[in-house]
Amino acid sequence: MKKSTIVFTVFAVAIALATFNFTTRSTPTEAKGPGAHFVPKDPKTDNLLTSENTVLLVIDWQEEMLGMVRNMDREVLTNNIQAMIKTADVFDIPVIESTIGVELGANQPTVSNIKEFIPSDVENIDRISLNAWQNQAVVDAVAATGRKKVLITGLWTSGCPTYTALDALQDGYEVYILTDLMGDATTDAHNRAIDRMVQAGAIPFTWEGAGAEILRAYTHPKAMQDEEIEGGFVGIMKEHFYPFAGKY
Repeated sequence: MKKSTIVFTVFAVAIALATFNFTTRSTPTEAKGPGAHFVPKDPKTDNLLTSENTVLLVIDWQEEMLGMVRNMDREVLTNNIQAMIKTADVFDIPVIESTIGVELGANQPTVSNIKEFIPSDVENIDRISLNAWQNQAVVDAVAATGRKKVLITGLWTSGCPTYTALDALQDGYEVYILTDLMGDATTDAHNRAIDRMVQAGAIPFTWEGAGAEILRAYTHPKAMQDEEIEGGFVGIMKEHFYPFAGKY
């Protein structure tokens, strides 16, 4: 075989192999269905909120506190806490309810239009301490869930929720303060308390943001429907988010 023929043959084979490799490497996998490219994450170790790493604290939603809130409209604030509790219920997130001064006769229990949405098997923890984290039953209840991401709601912002958040952070929990689920007698008191918690390491968030982060994808089985709450999280959004958008 002539030298020129050998060179041409080797060159032709090289081109063929390069073409084959380019073709096999560059042909993308065809998507099959709307969720084909969704990348799942471990719900227990996820850095984001999930239904398996989060617990919700509902602190002091009592008439004595709610009636003094002035930084946000009461109807909007009530709507927001109802939405968050429903969201926790849809995603099977543990709810810990705590009040202050009920057994002492100083205050009334959780207001009825909020209490009705808290799962019936949740036993309220009444306290004498403004700081919920100074009540061992609250601390034990959070620890018993085995979850390290704590969503905190409560009244008034500058009091019980702040002290609780600061101590939970000190104990190594990742604290999310739901700023649209807190209220105070003045806007300044609310804002300064939020600033203090954030400076200490708390993460400011909203109920809708938390719910959407837990949902993660429309393929989530709790997105569209639920046996207990009609419409799933999407239904909660339609009932509680869209009608109140822009009102606070």
